Amino acid sequence: MSAFPIQRDLAAMAARASLALPGAASRAATAEKSKQRLHPAIRKAADEALLAFRASPEHAALMADLEGMSLLQLQSRLRTALEGPYFEPVMATLRQTATRDADEDPLLDFIPKAVSLGLMGQAVLLLGVSGSVGYAVDVSLTNPDTGIYVGGAVDAGIDAGIEGDICLGFWRESVADLGGTYVGAEVDIDDLTGIVVAAFENDDEIGLVFAGVDLGIDDGMENTDFYFFEFDTGQAPIYQPGESNCLVQLQGMVCTNSKNDYDEIYIEFLADSDSTVYRFPAWDSYQMCEADRNSDLSNWSVGLIIKFDSSFTLRLHVGDQTLDDLTITRSYYGGVNEGYTAIWDTSHATNGIYYSCATVLLKG
Repeated sequence: MSAFPIQRDLAAMAARASLALPGAASRAATAEKSKQRLHPAIRKAADEALLAFRASPEHAALMADLEGMSLLQLQSRLRTALEGPYFEPVMATLRQTATRDADEDPLLDFIPKAVSLGLMGQAVLLLGVSGSVGYAVDVSLTNPDTGIYVGGAVDAGIDAGIEGDICLGFWRESVADLGGTYVGAEVDIDDLTGIVVAAFENDDEIGLVFAGVDLGIDDGMENTDFYFFEFDTGQAPIYQPGESNCLVQLQGMVCTNSKNDYDEIYIEFLADSDSTVYRFPAWDSYQMCEADRNSDLSNWSVGLIIKFDSSFTLRLHVGDQTLDDLTITRSYYGGVNEGYTAIWDTSHATNGIYYSCATVLLKG
């Protein structure tokens, strides 16, 4: 069997970065098992979010599309899910607990600085490592960093495909410092929900906790080395910090008239009066053309979620051309779940362009 596109993309990124497995972790006396690695409020929010998301059509679509998905597409889908309504309570709870300290709350002995949403698989991902790959973002709202993480246990076998299910990750370090060696510490299974929580130590203290229904991890992971790497997702920010009154999702981009035979496109957006320009996809572009040329490339299921209070601005880049900004206000939507189609139309000109993007209001 051949490798999935995700695995090929990871291999290419690893080669460009000249990655190598770190040395084995130094062993100290394993911390006493507490069965309380996550604060009860975080654990409750994580359990509820995971169960709700796994029962959603978004999760079913993610699993169905996984075989042909590139790393870029996976990053996009996981980012959309983590920033969406299913996991919003988790992010809110993390930020609330981050303002406390252990003296104020004796149950708070592990304060995550980053959170991730990924896939826990049983396939070799890169460098002989099998485990998890996903999207990570800092918990802090001050210039949060984002990235792709990949890692797990060393696997001498060769495997094709990625099997497993969705998992939340809670990291002691911020995104920029996720990489390194982690040692399996303990596994806890909730008999009522089926949620598995696996804790890993780094520098003799808990550095990572994974939570999911089908992690593929059992007590055999204790005292086993796990290796994790982090890849930057680009220079432009792609994560909007803070809360907002409204959420809109860009659902489908359609190419009716391309600039060239095949266009490479990407989107930039701004929200309200904030001058920060966000880019999507993070480090690449998406190829599109007219349906009569290639129907598979005439539609792009974007999935991007934008936070705003009163308005947001979309900027479409088509090849080396930047089209006019489109500013969309809350008044364009009749109500929640109502849609509006953004249109870029220069078809009256030579080599004219016509793109449209369906959007829907999710909140507000």
